[in-house]
Amino acid sequence: MLSGALAVLFAIAAGAAYLIANGLIILPGNVARPDGRASFAGAPERLLEVGTARHGDTSLSPIGRSCNTCHLDEDSYNATFNQPYPHYVRSVRLKTGLSRITAEEMVQFCMISAMKGNPLPWDSETLAALTTFVLERHKKALTRKTSANSSMGETCSAPPG
Repeated sequence: MLSGALAVLFAIAAGAAYLIANGLIILPGNVARPDGRASFAGAPERLLEVGTARHGDTSLSPIGRSCNTCHLDEDSYNATFNQPYPHYVRSVRLKTGLSRITAEEMVQFCMISAMKGNPLPWDSETLAALTTFVLERHKKALTRKTSANSSMGETCSAPPG
């Protein structure tokens, strides 16, 4: 009886390991910043420059992907990108259980899920730079959305999309 229970536990553990190894389940601790961990501090202009370069860097992924593989411009993000951070992202909720995510955590999520790599060190220039780049794109997307909404005029009664 004990050996049967051990076999079941082993099968469950193996299944969970497979799901985690293939990015189908992501441990929230790999995405959410641990308490007390400082981020890299750098000049915003420099971080944006580095982030722009790293956004197209396939060496960040063991399978040769870059952030540009999925996100060529501001229009290549899901609709939730048009919401202020932190916000809900369905794939993050499904894979991690987290109901809201910051831009920095979204970078970590993509490193694991889409790029099939490891999360970046929390104090790394690369994480700070990619987060700066994402926030800059986010600001442009929000500005574009606000401009489009203001061009509708005051009489538009359509519910927000």
